[in-house]
Amino acid sequence: MKGREVGYVLLALIILGVAGVVVKLVDVGNNDQTLTGLLPLHSDVIDGITIRTTEFGPDSSKGTAKLNRLGDSWSIGTESGSQAAFQPYLDRMWEVVSRFEGAQLISTNTSNHKKMSIDDQTGIEVIFMLGASVQEKFTVSSDWSGDIRHCFLRRAGNDYVYTVPCQYDDIFNSDPNGWRNPIIIRIPLEEINLVTIRFPKQNNEFFNIDLNGKTNGVWTPFLLLPDSTQYANPYTAETLLKAINTLIASGFAEDEEGSNINFDIPDASILVKTREGSQIPTQRMLFIKRDDGNYYVKNTNRADVFVLDGEIVEGFVLPLDSYLFPEESLIQQ
Repeated sequence: MKGREVGYVLLALIILGVAGVVVKLVDVGNNDQTLTGLLPLHSDVIDGITIRTTEFGPDSSKGTAKLNRLGDSWSIGTESGSQAAFQPYLDRMWEVVSRFEGAQLISTNTSNHKKMSIDDQTGIEVIFMLGASVQEKFTVSSDWSGDIRHCFLRRAGNDYVYTVPCQYDDIFNSDPNGWRNPIIIRIPLEEINLVTIRFPKQNNEFFNIDLNGKTNGVWTPFLLLPDSTQYANPYTAETLLKAINTLIASGFAEDEEGSNINFDIPDASILVKTREGSQIPTQRMLFIKRDDGNYYVKNTNRADVFVLDGEIVEGFVLPLDSYLFPEESLIQQ
């Protein structure tokens, strides 16, 4: 082979070698350490989100949650129609979604998908819509092992799995009830005038509690009885006060189930009278015990029928004896 031909061959090999390096660099570039190139995912851009899973079966209403935006307001579709979505749940979801762009690559091996619950059978599908078009689609899951809390996500059509920090569980909840407002009652102490606990099925027995009482500037709840006023048990009264300040349900009764519950004569009721001039209305909660020991709860100012853990209810829905100041605590003069 002549020297000139050898030179051509060497030049060709060099060119192929450079091309190989370029190809390799492009391949490495595709295997980026962070997720980039997503279409905008913001609450003022996206107008629909579908969250679905196969966990509850294809015929279960709990398997798909559909969130829709109208203007600045988001709603969730339920069996009884559309209801306002609970803003704190929306806020924490959008906080996590804002981290999708730049999420850290954690796995490129498809054999890890099932272990990470990020496969099509066990993962949660989250679809972001813009009008009638899919803006982005992901499969997500979460892991709470140890002290590290994070979510896994896999973009549609891609096998790579990325991770972002997730402070809360059920951020992408496929149960429509998981997006409803779970607050049964929320009234701060300074707005409360009087609390009446009543037991309609026990000869309609009732008693009143003044939760705003003070003795020498110290918070002191009082029992207002027909023939006397006396100190209330501060521990039981404090549990009651905390419940009235913010009582969060553990779930909701299904629509058909809730419509068949007779709250005319509940097991117990709590009437919270707010002070004159308060912007918060007087509210009444009705309690009916279920066979499983939990309670149906209804705030008469709302249409929802809530479900609340029995241990929580029985920490403050108690007879008069439990609100009496314990004799052993009285200071003997």
